[in-house]
Amino acid sequence: AMNSHFDSAARDWDQRPLSLQLAGVPPRLLARLPLAPTDQVLDFGAGTGLLSTAIAPGVARVTALDTSAAMLQVLRDKGVPRITTLQGDIFSTPLEPHHAIVSCMALHHVADIGALLRRFAELLQGGGRIALVDLYQEDGSFHGDNAAKGVQHLGFAPEALQALAEQAGLRDIVFTEILRLHHRNGRDYPLFLMTGRKP
Repeated sequence: AMNSHFDSAARDWDQRPLSLQLAGVPPRLLARLPLAPTDQVLDFGAGTGLLSTAIAPGVARVTALDTSAAMLQVLRDKGVPRITTLQGDIFSTPLEPHHAIVSCMALHHVADIGALLRRFAELLQGGGRIALVDLYQEDGSFHGDNAAKGVQHLGFAPEALQALAEQAGLRDIVFTEILRLHHRNGRDYPLFLMTGRKP
């Protein structure tokens, strides 16, 4: 169900009011994620490339991973150099180690977050970093039709997420409120940035 939702929405995705607000995320994320020109970065749930297109100019390569072919096609059509799009599931797609893993609004689509964070740790080089953005815990009103949109978690409680990250072997976990999204339902939903590193 999730892919049909994202595939059909892909063409107009970047024009959605929420997408326009999310444009505030990349500069704030980059301010807290040290990257080098030689770095290889994995963008998990890259979608149409909100993070990938912002990060690519400053690094060697961004691998934009997503399960939706249509979203990745929109990203490819932007023609931004140093981005490699990859359609697949992070658990079954062979990937090499990266210097950093970033993600925006994708975690809540993954059922087993503990397994995801362990996979992130596996896919990081020693000293590698994570910078993950998602919703703080909410009551289900953000997406509304949660099942049709493949929503597995109604946001996250930082303490619980930090515990899972530490169990996965990640350290120096820090949460920052990065942005508040103003929803058409009249409410504001805060987003966190969770940073951390692999020793």
